Amino acid sequence: MSIKLNIKTQIAIRQLGKKANLLQIVAADTVNESAEDLKVNYVNRLERKQRLRNKRFTLGAVKINKSNPIRKSGQPRPLGKINSIVGVRKMKGGKKHYLAKLEEGVTQRGNRKTKSRVPIPLTTGRTSQNINKPIAAANRLTKGDTQTLRAGGKAFGVKGDRFRTSKQRFAVLYKYKKSGGEGLTGDLKKPFFFIDNSNRLGIFKFIRGQVRKIRTLEQSTARTKPRRNFKKTVDDMKPADIQRKFIRKAERVLK
Repeated sequence: MSIKLNIKTQIAIRQLGKKANLLQIVAADTVNESAEDLKVNYVNRLERKQRLRNKRFTLGAVKINKSNPIRKSGQPRPLGKINSIVGVRKMKGGKKHYLAKLEEGVTQRGNRKTKSRVPIPLTTGRTSQNINKPIAAANRLTKGDTQTLRAGGKAFGVKGDRFRTSKQRFAVLYKYKKSGGEGLTGDLKKPFFFIDNSNRLGIFKFIRGQVRKIRTLEQSTARTKPRRNFKKTVDDMKPADIQRKFIRKAERVLK
């Protein structure tokens, strides 16, 4: 953010510069408080504009790296080096956080474990089957979790199996469920690939005794639209407000 200094700010800088370390202290106090304001405004914007299924995890990732006016050596930090950083921490393994992806937009690509399709979560796979809730723990996909069922040594429920219609597939699937999976290779407690009534492949799971689609598998790539919440929050922060904050703090200290 580029700030053109007004007369009052320039006078305050000269006056503070005549007293030991006061300029650095007031400058650091100003940018740290401005960073706090920025964080609060960003969090408020996210709560207003975005569907946050896990507020504690999502909003807890917004962090401030505050400025220290004095170096460890005891020397005052140069004015140009006094800054605070507001950002989103990375996840374990260095992966980008959801908020960073939300800000920039990302392109998701399918892989061989998802039949080269992007798995898009549905309400049925979420906690309490509520669109505002996160994906239920039992329905989260991890490597190797989603299976292709096999019956009679052949793939079942996907294209190329011996059934012509989805009605036949569902009838046989419930038969296997009723028999406890006897004659079927696979675990019906876990997600599995299956063709729906529209002849589209998806990821299904038995939920409360009923087979339900929990993810679609229709796109080979999916691009999420950038949501510039952080940029808009920064744009809303006016340089004049920061200067007024600095002048007010300077006057208080100089008195």
